Formats: sequence, structure tokens, C-alpha cells
Amino acid sequence: MKKQFRSYLATIAKGTTAVASTLVLGSTLMSNTAMAADNCYIMVHGHGTQGTSKAEARDSWRTSHFSEYSNSDFMSYLLGPSDNYAIVGYDSTDESGYPYWRDETAGEIARQMVSIKQGNGDGLVHDEPNTQCSSSDNFWVVSHSQGSQEMVFMAGNAVSGAPYYNTAFTASGSAKSVPYSEAFKNVLGIFTMGGAMGGTEGADRVCNGNWLDALINMAFLGKDCNPSVQWLQTNDSYLARNYIGSNLAAPIYTMGGYKSFPGIEGASAGFLTGEDDGYINLASQMGCAGSPKRNLWDDLNEYKTFFGIAYGSPIFRCNNSNKGTPRTYNMASVYTDHDAERNGGISSPSYTNIENGLSCGNGKNMSGRIASCTQ
Repeated sequence: MKKQFRSYLATIAKGTTAVASTLVLGSTLMSNTAMAADNCYIMVHGHGTQGTSKAEARDSWRTSHFSEYSNSDFMSYLLGPSDNYAIVGYDSTDESGYPYWRDETAGEIARQMVSIKQGNGDGLVHDEPNTQCSSSDNFWVVSHSQGSQEMVFMAGNAVSGAPYYNTAFTASGSAKSVPYSEAFKNVLGIFTMGGAMGGTEGADRVCNGNWLDALINMAFLGKDCNPSVQWLQTNDSYLARNYIGSNLAAPIYTMGGYKSFPGIEGASAGFLTGEDDGYINLASQMGCAGSPKRNLWDDLNEYKTFFGIAYGSPIFRCNNSNKGTPRTYNMASVYTDHDAERNGGISSPSYTNIENGLSCGNGKNMSGRIASCTQ
């Protein structure tokens, strides 16, 4: 599978189309991949985690906001017998309020990625034995929510000529040199799950909403418009994609969720345009060109509607040719919510076939899909 997936990466990097079904691993190829290097999954969590504690950063991949997902663990679906992982931790809390371009976020992630790739481990004792990464591993980044926004900014400024090449910013606004280019060297791909690649309409409503938005926020979210939330808005002036160069240092493979939250908190979907995972618009999760809050359906198409019913041919298709960032590709549209994306709380969610999507891992959660496509 590793060889097949790399072949696929090569074809789409050249702008050609590959048939997704060719990614399905046949038993006759098992012997060809047996001697390949181990995978190292570099895990970059999302918003609201005090990741300066590596234990909390690890817990972000197994704790659950909803009781339906209790005792789930993303790693249990991701790791094969010879796979390794590394936890990246940074401060993404509302209390600190660091935007994606700060040294405490982007810079810290980059420094940890470099150290992990050098074989120094992640500074955490893993529950799973012998799963620390080595310098000879195959490196993949797995990101969720704000972590995906970080990846856009960092990978987009890791190539010479980018506007903020190897640069993050301090509290005073001073530029600081950081190792983006080294962090993404030899990274085979970046997986985004429920990614705030284009921000979220929820942040728009927190920062610039009406009285009803304020009531909903008070009842369900409890957010304030601190700088980290401010820079999650969907307005062009806040989008990470508008502060990068014309290339990414590694390709991005997007997975989006379109399930509402369980229970009363499912009401949040009513305040997000198009399909969403309860927190982020699907158009943003998939890195679509144009508005991150366009009325995108679960097949990644936008249609004319009559009283909410879609009709006719698509007026916009969020395929690989209609992305807001370079080297960004469709992977899957999955019936899962923002909480279950990061903890694997729904083991076998349904999904919708999408243009340019990958068939490896069909019927599995996002963690299982990554495993199927890289092992």
C-alpha cells in the first residue's frame, strides 16, 4: 500500500488523475511492502488544548465531549503492528488566545516536528510499547481542527519565496525565524480531519454575530472573541491561505465530517451554512476555493435550491481542481462529527462518494482510513 499510495501522490502532484480503486491493497503486494520503513504519524491537535502538557496533548486524541464516544482512542484504529506515532503539543487554549501565526503555535509545532524527525522522541511515555518514531521512518502528519489551519500556514511558508518563509511572530509582532522548511522535509503527506482550513462560521458568529448568535454562544459554546478565535473567522483577512506562497512543502489530503453533534448540541448545525461537523463548515474542512461557508452538500457539490431542496447540476464542485490552496486533494466525506473525528468515537461511519476521493478505508472512521491508505 505504501508503494501504491506514493504512486498516487506522484500522479496527482503532476496534475493527472488516478483511479482511487487502485489504492486498494491486494494480498499479492504484501510481500513487496514488508521491507518498507515504518510509518511515523506526527499528531497535531486542534483548538482548546493545553498542549504544553504532552499528557493533555495525547488525551486530546482519546477524550470525548459526548458520552457516546467514551473510551474511544484514535490510536487504536490508526496503528498497525510496526507503526509509530509522535504527539505534538502546543497551547491552543482560549485563555492564551494564540493565533495560528504565533511562535507559540506555528513555531512550537515546527520545532517539535524537527526534533521528532531526528529520532528524539516526543517526550511522552507511550501506552503502546515500542511506538516512538525513529529518524528512518516514513513521516506523515495527522491534524485536526486548528491543527489543520496550522498546517496550511506552516507548509505554505516552508518553501522559499513564500511571504512568511520560515517566520512566525511574537507577542510584540516581531518576526522570529522558525524551521518550517526543515519540519516538512521528507514529510510524505498531511492528513486534515475536520480542519479549519478556511476558519469556521461559528467564529464569525462569536466575533461579529447578532443577539441570537450571542445567546447560542452563551448557551452552548461559551467562547469570547480572543485572538485565536478572531483568526478562525472566514473573512479573507483572517484566512491562512491568503498568507502563504504558491506551493506547499507537502501535499494535503482532506477529510470532512457532516454529522451534527449528539443531543441538544446538534442545534449548532442550524447556524452553519451547508453541511458541517457541528463546528466547522464542510467547505472549510475540504479546503474548497471561494467562500469557506458556501452551501456545500455532503457530495462536495453546491446546487441551486428551492426551499432547501437541491436541484439541477452542480453550480460548484469542490474537486481537486477547485481548492483554495495548492497541492490539496480530496480524500473522504464522512458521516461523523467534530468530536468523533479526533477520538475515533464512531468506528464504522457511513460516507458519501465524492469526486477525486480515495476508496482506501471506505466504511472506516478517519483514523482507519489513514491507516488503510498508508499501510
